[in-house]
Amino acid sequence: MEDLPELELRELRRLDLEEPPDPGRPAHIASASGVVRRGDLLYVIGDDLNAVGVFRASDGAPGVLRRMLPGELPAADDDLKAAKPDLEALTVLPPSEQAPFGWLLGLGSGSGPGRDRAFACPLAPDGSLREEPRVIDLGPLYALLAQHVEHLNVEGACVMGERLWLMHRGNHAETTNVVAEVALEQLAESLHGDRRIDVQELAALRSYDLGELDGVTLTFSDATPVGRELLVFTASAEDDETGGGSDGAIRGSVVGTIDLDGAVRRMRTIDRRFKVEGVHATLDTGVVDLLFVCDQDDPQVAAPLLSASMPLDARVERGANG
Repeated sequence: MEDLPELELRELRRLDLEEPPDPGRPAHIASASGVVRRGDLLYVIGDDLNAVGVFRASDGAPGVLRRMLPGELPAADDDLKAAKPDLEALTVLPPSEQAPFGWLLGLGSGSGPGRDRAFACPLAPDGSLREEPRVIDLGPLYALLAQHVEHLNVEGACVMGERLWLMHRGNHAETTNVVAEVALEQLAESLHGDRRIDVQELAALRSYDLGELDGVTLTFSDATPVGRELLVFTASAEDDETGGGSDGAIRGSVVGTIDLDGAVRRMRTIDRRFKVEGVHATLDTGVVDLLFVCDQDDPQVAAPLLSASMPLDARVERGANG
């Protein structure tokens, strides 16, 4: 962990919606888990939604929901927690023959029944969704991962080199953070063909120990690429006194970078008022511009969209802070 002040976050807006996801639910996204920006459009998923929220970056108007996965979700909070598709990872895949401007890809966590589905939707030149989404079966891949990773919980995904990296959150005492790499060429064939990610598409698997924050283990919460050889990740320290991996008191979050070889290059703390769940990053002249979405564990409150910036090289910040 870098010996630097907490990264300051600025609230840009709240993730309010024109209409509620379902009757009886508030008109906002509360449990935001992933964010992607393409042009003027912001896409946000929530772990209790089967849709993606579409917002304009240029104004603060409420967003609209676009259905990505079939099926109706229960309105009752207890039933919803058990039945939710748990969409946790959102990213963009490179262009392919059927999607010359790339794909928007969202993935379930694999943490329970019905959470082994993904959606893929081709993008238009302006970043909008060009077609209806395709539902992707992650079952074969997740079943293989579950043989190697206890309590599978995929929280992030991003493209690195010629592979898609899946980030498992190691929030149980007997497991750790894991990165699983899936071959992009075979993944593209699956999106065009049988829409099922098979076991042979898994190319590599490795674990990460990110250390602790206030004595609580840090676990992956999202990732976003900066080019094809560096990613920005977020991780949180959530105090689960039961040891069962359920939501507990948040001790803080961090943001860091990992290179193509898998080495952690940066890791610094974030403003502790926020439980950061999703991140999108861009790089401009040595500075990483960041967008974050949060899950503040209150379904009645709209999640915030936050921004921050930090130099790619930590030595710049150390010099500025004396």
